Amino acid sequence: MSDASVKSDLDQRTLSDEDIQRALKAVLDSPEFDGAERLQSFLRYVVDKLLTGQSEDIRAKSIAEDVYGRALDSGGDPMAVVRVDAGRMRRRLANFYSHSGKDQRLRIHMDPGGYVPRFEVLDPDIPSDRARPSKRIWVSAAALTALAIAGGAVFFSRTPQSPLSPVAVSANANQEQAVREALFSTNPSKLQAVNLASEARLLMFPVLDRDRVQAVRGMFERAMALDETYFGGYAGSAQAISILALTTPPGAEKQALLTLAKNRAQRALELAPDKGWSHSALALASFCSREHEAALAQSARATRLAPDDIHVTNFDALFALFGGDFQRAIASANRAQGVNTTNGRFPYRSVLASSSYHLGEYQASVDQFNEAVRLGDPVSAISIGYLAASYQRLGDDERARATILLLDEAWPGYPLAALFRTLFADPDHAEDIISALDEISALPTD
Repeated sequence: MSDASVKSDLDQRTLSDEDIQRALKAVLDSPEFDGAERLQSFLRYVVDKLLTGQSEDIRAKSIAEDVYGRALDSGGDPMAVVRVDAGRMRRRLANFYSHSGKDQRLRIHMDPGGYVPRFEVLDPDIPSDRARPSKRIWVSAAALTALAIAGGAVFFSRTPQSPLSPVAVSANANQEQAVREALFSTNPSKLQAVNLASEARLLMFPVLDRDRVQAVRGMFERAMALDETYFGGYAGSAQAISILALTTPPGAEKQALLTLAKNRAQRALELAPDKGWSHSALALASFCSREHEAALAQSARATRLAPDDIHVTNFDALFALFGGDFQRAIASANRAQGVNTTNGRFPYRSVLASSSYHLGEYQASVDQFNEAVRLGDPVSAISIGYLAASYQRLGDDERARATILLLDEAWPGYPLAALFRTLFADPDHAEDIISALDEISALPTD
């Protein structure tokens, strides 16, 4: 599209450096960014770079060196902390504009996949107390660079929605409502099955609570009984049974559960081969059978079929984490996080924290786990084990030991090391955390 065609379709507005600096100050002084000095420095750096016409220099390498003082030859992966902090930045900005900054008309965003800030101006004709304004104007990075150089007016370009944007999720909800209305008028039993499976799906986490998963399995199997042609009953049943198999000791019972899970997933695929949930169910059955490559491939297919399904995306993040693809795990977790920053039903923040641990970013891991606990995310023996290991790697023996005591109180005698060895495709990734836990156990007691 030419510049002329863009100009003809867009409003022309003037935006000054002072406007942007005021918007930046509002963010930095907010309760949501209180105490987050590193994120404050990160955001101030990228905004200043953009305003001085240096947007092309905003890269992970320059941020690692200029903001964090970490050279590429300093060991580890200095740019990993930039990627992790960028995800934290997006979440804090979303929290800010949902809470203390909800009346801000000029908003700062950092889109996934990059670090150049994007500025959003809410239409002044729409009241600020409207939850989702129908008309918005977006400031492109290129336009702001031109503004910084020439000092003139800037042009505003619309930005497409991200795969898991709230707008897309809202559209899906409307579609589901229309389907339910149609089912009610033609097949009430199927409607009952759909509603029951939808409720059960929301109860899947935390997955290590066997009693809970047993109850969820019963709900899915009731959905199957209500309508034997509804794929969701089989897909959900396959997932619940796979999870039960995961925490069952090796033997005939475990193998029987895995076989049943695959059969249920295959039935879901026969009934609905175009549904991401069907493929995600088979991916989980494959994962629990330690067929990690198959699980990742099947999950990738599921996300292509259902890019707006937060359940599919969360499981993809988990498969990637335990499959050793930590960057994919972070990307999927960030996409899930984009739907609802305060959603406590899914473990995406724990996936971010666990991935940070394996990338050597232990402070980021601690911060993310503590944020997950504060916001009411599912808590498991795995997440508490990671938190303890992160404290140990940071040299904080006191907190590491205290966290292990909490783990022992909540899950006495839990076979965490055996579970990590079961979950990870690469034994070295399992040992990376098991060795830290062993070091905590070897610490002298007072």
